[in-house]
Formats: sequence, C-alpha cells, structure tokens
Amino acid sequence: MDISINFIVGVLAIVYGLYSFIQRKVAPEKIVKLQTMIERTGEKMGHSIHLFGYTILPIVAGRLLLYAPVRG
Repeated sequence: MDISINFIVGVLAIVYGLYSFIQRKVAPEKIVKLQTMIERTGEKMGHSIHLFGYTILPIVAGRLLLYAPVRG
C-alpha cells in the first residue's frame, strides 16, 4: 500500500481545521491567537480572520491535497 505525502498532509490539515472549529465552539476563550486577533481587529473581524485562517483554509487545502493524485 503506497501512501503519498500529499495524503498524509491533507488528512492532517483537515483534522486540524475540524479541531480548530470544535475548539472555537467549545471554549473560544482558551484560544490565545483568537483572543489576540479580537484585541487587535475587533470582535467581528477577529472571529472572521480566525475562522478563515484556522478552519476554512486548512480544510480546503487538505481537500485539494487529497484530490491531487486523482487529478493527475
């Protein structure tokens, strides 16, 4: 069974994105980077930046890495 590095990194990126999403829902006050972003940019923008950078972006990148071998 041949597992590529793209597959491993893709799965890890998706897991990290999902972990970040769950952590945001369960205990957002414990996320230091989120609190820093809120202090610097305000409540709404801080949450938006963190959601995009630490949840959406890793999941999308992970999916692209998983589909890389299929695309050729």
